[in-house]
Amino acid sequence: MNCLHMLRKEKFHLILLVLFLHSLVSILILHRYSAWNFSRSSRNEFTKQSSSVLKGFSWNHISDLNLLSSEVIPQNKVDSTGWWMDHTRWETGIKCFNQKQTLCSKVLSTSCKPDRIRAIYQHVAIKKEVKLQGFNFSLQAASDPFDSQVSGATFGAYILVKLSSGRYNTVRLEFSTDMPPMTLKSTDFQTTKDDESIISMTVMLLCFGVSGNIVFANVMLLPKPSAFFQERKVTSVDLIDSCPGSHQTSYKFRVKKDHIVIPKKQGHNTNSKQKDVTLVTQISMDRMGVLQRSLSSWEGPVSLVIYIPWKGQKENNIEWQRLYIQKKVNELSLHPGSSVTVVSSLASLEDYPINTLRNIAIKQAQSKYLLLTDADFQTSPGFKERFFAVLKQYSFNQKTAFIVPAFEYLEQPQKQDGIPESKYELLQLLHREDAFIQPFRISESSESHRLTDYWKWYRTDKPYKVHTFSDKFEPYIVLEKNDKHPLYDERFFGYGMNKVTHITELYLKG
Repeated sequence: MNCLHMLRKEKFHLILLVLFLHSLVSILILHRYSAWNFSRSSRNEFTKQSSSVLKGFSWNHISDLNLLSSEVIPQNKVDSTGWWMDHTRWETGIKCFNQKQTLCSKVLSTSCKPDRIRAIYQHVAIKKEVKLQGFNFSLQAASDPFDSQVSGATFGAYILVKLSSGRYNTVRLEFSTDMPPMTLKSTDFQTTKDDESIISMTVMLLCFGVSGNIVFANVMLLPKPSAFFQERKVTSVDLIDSCPGSHQTSYKFRVKKDHIVIPKKQGHNTNSKQKDVTLVTQISMDRMGVLQRSLSSWEGPVSLVIYIPWKGQKENNIEWQRLYIQKKVNELSLHPGSSVTVVSSLASLEDYPINTLRNIAIKQAQSKYLLLTDADFQTSPGFKERFFAVLKQYSFNQKTAFIVPAFEYLEQPQKQDGIPESKYELLQLLHREDAFIQPFRISESSESHRLTDYWKWYRTDKPYKVHTFSDKFEPYIVLEKNDKHPLYDERFFGYGMNKVTHITELYLKG
């Protein structure tokens, strides 16, 4: 009886195993069938959109030729391959659509705001020997019901193309707000000169002036065949320069520099300036009023650059501005070791050359240490003394960057509102019921100073190391002046990412 029972039990297990294997095989067959139908319809549709690129290549080869990565670079990593996010959050994942040409795809998505640009970027540098002269760009987009709220509202892709001649071209691929779901669009680019080739392409997926959710999928940047392709079977790895080298280019922003004379004070020892800390900053002439307050608590030398745009101004007006600046500088009663440089150019104020000005200020500074700040940054009283006290107590090397915790007023301070004299006073203003100050930019861009670790700073009087990295981190810092430290990237103008790139380069330098 027991043997019969065991035999029936084994047969039952065997039947279950067979049913399981049969189901698994059926699922695999259905998956392959669906994938083939999906791939075939997608390939056919894609071929119609970019036949000039696909001619002579198989579908698998085309996938290998896509110059764009589908990966997003984590914010705690520096990489030249993948999509880079600014302070806007983008989501990645697999999304399925009830469309003829698309079942499931890896997508990039974000929530668009009418008053903000939402963007994600990918830079592709091409090897010099490739001599690429054209490409096809395509992508699919889907959106929730969109509401265009401002003039110039758009979403889609922009591509900044850098050419070997030094010229730049912009390629645009835009979608309408009333498009069908997962609309596929493509565009072509070709150089206009035979001796001109593509050096790099920066792809920007974006939305602006609209509210709602946007999804991008199947982003393809395909090179157009050239003689390089005929010599071998190539993939994107053969075309992309994964380490394109320094950002420094032959481009230089043309400026004129004039130095303002700083009156010398009696009894000042000029040799002591080498052991000092210089506050390094820049400002436009129309904002010079903020210097009176921001420099009021600083007792050391200042390296200040003041910017005057020439565009649209008469020569006598520019001369009047120089006299006005001299008067304002005299009123500041700067430290004798200070340097003030007036920089003027043919650009407008909107094209504010912020990093060029920063580099001029760094080069003009004469002290051993530099405090790199913005013009509206006000140091706490006794900053220098506390800094040098830390240097005496601890050992640091030349590559150490000292992070200065930054705070901002929640309301515009009045003249009678004094600056906190000590850390204790600052914490009182910070933690009281009706807080008067808060960590800098914590509301609008929390990642900008998060790694400072404010809660740790509140509880300690000793310096501590910041071991982690974020590509959004942009603290104010004190550095030892050293020709080996990277300067600011002078290709940046105006507001946005001009300082964080410098912090990233310092991090990569160790």
